[in-house]
Amino acid sequence: MGRRRAKATKVVKKKQPTMQTEFKCPFCNYEKCVAAKMDYDKETGTLECRVCAATYTATINYLSEPVDVFSEWIDQCEAEDEERAKRDAARDRGGDVEEDAPAPKRTRIDFADPAEDEAEVDPNDDPALHAGL
Repeated sequence: MGRRRAKATKVVKKKQPTMQTEFKCPFCNYEKCVAAKMDYDKETGTLECRVCAATYTATINYLSEPVDVFSEWIDQCEAEDEERAKRDAARDRGGDVEEDAPAPKRTRIDFADPAEDEAEVDPNDDPALHAGL
């Protein structure tokens, strides 16, 4: 006489959480209308609203996710709002204020060695001097 065989328990795998790729637009406030496109080859992340056509592009790296680009966009919008509020407050007080100066563009940081550039172009190394003229 043998025992009954124990019933095998099924292993339940937890579903991996996924990162959000559609967001709420900060300008028109529609839910899930901002789509993120990440181009890792060109190192750019682009957000575009399908309703109001607002766009934002940021420099990314291989660790960046769509939520990182969206948070940069929100941070930049908040910084511009603070700057605009300061200009309006200064205008109300009667101070000199620049009229709606454009926001500074983001510059890409290249980690090139300036010594290499100087080594390539040497003003003292003129081929005409070495030709024996």
